[in-house]
Amino acid sequence: MDNSKYVGYVNSHVDEIAEYVNECFEQSKEFIKAKLIRQIRDELSPIPVRYELKYVYDPYDHSGILVEDGYISLDQTIGEFLENEYSGNKEATYESGRGWNYLTYNDEISYDTLDMASDIMFSAIRRHIENHFDKNISDDDFTDIHDSCRDFDEIYENCKAFDFFNGMGAVEFVGIENMLLKDIVRKGKVSYGTT
Repeated sequence: MDNSKYVGYVNSHVDEIAEYVNECFEQSKEFIKAKLIRQIRDELSPIPVRYELKYVYDPYDHSGILVEDGYISLDQTIGEFLENEYSGNKEATYESGRGWNYLTYNDEISYDTLDMASDIMFSAIRRHIENHFDKNISDDDFTDIHDSCRDFDEIYENCKAFDFFNGMGAVEFVGIENMLLKDIVRKGKVSYGTT
């Protein structure tokens, strides 16, 4: 099918479509909030080990090491937890002299928040195009439109989805960054992990 009219429409209505996507994010706010709280609660069950980054002398690798330091405190905010606590996972940096990047919980949830944002954004874009043309678009045609519109990058950069690249952006969008961890953990269901 010739999708040029759809591609032309998307490319010439970026701001309008981005605004519609933002409306869809607003409508999904409670769903996003519940999903984020559930995800953070899952990270806290059992209460995870707290890690501290220690720098040790190594002439070839200045990454440091993670050292166990008790358990995560539930008397901190979600924002503090995400930005300051290490999950214990690491990824290669492929940088000379710095082999590892240690992941915070913010890094960990960012993969999921980006997926969540992509789902909302792509669904909204598709719905907007279908509503404008009063026609259903097949999955293959939507993929073609997506590819022809450079993955909808311009819309992405102009809507809420962009903020979800970083997990804290999603948390701030739904307004839970100042909630205490102890307020989201179910009472009686908390246990401590083993070290």
